[in-house]
Amino acid sequence: MTGPTDPAVPPEAGEPAAPTVPSDAGEPAAPSEASAAASAASEAADEIPTVRRFRHVRALFAPAGRVLRKIPHPPWRSKRGIFVLFVLAAGFGLTAGVGGVTAISYSETPGFCGLCHTMDPELKAYAMSAHKEVTCAECHINPGLSGFVKAKANGSKQLLHLITGEYPTPIEPPDHAKLPPVQNSCLKCHSLEKITANGGPVKLVLRPRYKPDETNTRELVAVMLRPAGLGQASDPTGAAADGVDGAVKGVHWHVEQKVTYTSGDTRARKIDLVEIASKDGATKQYIAGSQVGVSTDVKPDIDRLKSSQTSRLMDCIDCHNRVGHGVPTPDRAIDEAIAAGKISTTLPYIKRDSVALLNGDYPSLRAADKAIAGLRTTYATRYPLVLEKHEVQVTGAIDELKQVYRLIATPAMKVQAKTYPDNLGHQSSLGCFRCHDDAHFLVVKGRITNEKIPSACATCHTFPQISGSVAQTSLGAQPAAALPLGAQFVDFPLGAKPADHKDRLYVFSHKSAVSSTQSVGTTCAACHKPSYCENCHKSGAIKVKHTEMLYNHAKAITVAGGTQGCAYCHLPVYCQKCHKGPVLDPNAPPAGAQPPAVKPRPTS
Repeated sequence: MTGPTDPAVPPEAGEPAAPTVPSDAGEPAAPSEASAAASAASEAADEIPTVRRFRHVRALFAPAGRVLRKIPHPPWRSKRGIFVLFVLAAGFGLTAGVGGVTAISYSETPGFCGLCHTMDPELKAYAMSAHKEVTCAECHINPGLSGFVKAKANGSKQLLHLITGEYPTPIEPPDHAKLPPVQNSCLKCHSLEKITANGGPVKLVLRPRYKPDETNTRELVAVMLRPAGLGQASDPTGAAADGVDGAVKGVHWHVEQKVTYTSGDTRARKIDLVEIASKDGATKQYIAGSQVGVSTDVKPDIDRLKSSQTSRLMDCIDCHNRVGHGVPTPDRAIDEAIAAGKISTTLPYIKRDSVALLNGDYPSLRAADKAIAGLRTTYATRYPLVLEKHEVQVTGAIDELKQVYRLIATPAMKVQAKTYPDNLGHQSSLGCFRCHDDAHFLVVKGRITNEKIPSACATCHTFPQISGSVAQTSLGAQPAAALPLGAQFVDFPLGAKPADHKDRLYVFSHKSAVSSTQSVGTTCAACHKPSYCENCHKSGAIKVKHTEMLYNHAKAITVAGGTQGCAYCHLPVYCQKCHKGPVLDPNAPPAGAQPPAVKPRPTS
């Protein structure tokens, strides 16, 4: 029988448990007691550093506390004390709020963005633009909290790249698809109704220019941007006639209609497919000839482009892509400097040599200054008498060129005027010719036709008119430079087509006027830049020997690497010299269209 002190027998209900008595004073305490003691010791050890830290913090703020105690104030727990605390808290919150808003507003200004040297090219271009009063955020940050958070996160990422030195040179321009919609940027100030009312505005552009010849001959260029329908021919029924000079849409027609383009380039420098949805619900598709596999069945090519590339609705910034950061070309910058009297035309070939110097690729500003200063050596070698007589003008030209170079180029970021192509127009880059290149064909029932996106000069503006250095006025012949711009074009038939362009086969005979894509020194240079000429001269068509393609044009074009080469040069009027009457093959495309099976269709 087990005794009452046996640990195996629990005490009776209601009977207090007997305390555990160690059998020997020298034996260790029971496990539960040892654990409690260890826990208490640990808590005491942890409490000591905490108390020390608290005392350290209190000592840190002790001076401030002594100062505050000397300031007369009511007891904090009284009504007046609570009011004082409220006023202090509200004042602190107001100061923090105003300071935060001010800091955020400053972070969206050019002054803040320009703190990073990587933004120096953009900041200089911004200061020269018509939008220099518009803050960066108005064009670059989407409205709302999400746009703000995204912008600040992107800014933090850029700051990290700046600290680590892992930033690209030059800085890539932003993807237009990620910019705020034009309704929240451009159209906040510019009314689409005013821009397109009555066909659009009439804008007469008068600009002085100087030839790259020895005397820097002064010319004036006049061109008028045409609103829709201005000067448009009509048939007896009153309908607009389609032709080279007809069917004028106006320069802002693109935003009146729903125009969608497809491109594999984020900057849309090459456009392969264009779709136009008119207000009556009809849709037209134009495909680049270079993307066509079989001209009688282009649906697979259209499907391939839509699935592999990005489609985007055309809006303001597809043409005005550098509206806030536009940089003049060296040619334009020198024209403006000469017209302003900052560079003298008494210096032989100053226009030609200045443009060449500004186009140079220099590793640093010091290297650029050294090259520009070499202009003095050039005149000392070639025109010593000019340097002796016009040394002040030579020095002034050198100083002005150094200033101009700093505005249009930033060697540290590997930026030149041509680094960021401007899509507005077609003088310095493809711009309009991304679509209006005479090589985007209309698709009808899955076949391409010989109808193309209009590309004639008169589609959007009149033919440029060029005046010489002498103008005929009611007072007789007067130096052009001595007359107001408008007076120099009084007797000019604005919009008249050049005489040699009236030849329907001028595309074949123009080689008698110019022998290369560099039109400098010819009358062609007034309108045609190398980028325009290269449209044809970089295609396969120009490489074809006509003696080899007489009986097999399609194969000859393909071997030469051409795609839509035939349509570049051979208009229907030319093809009909041989192909008179009905076409032998009823399924063949019309004259002037791309021949079938120009290249094998790419397989996915």
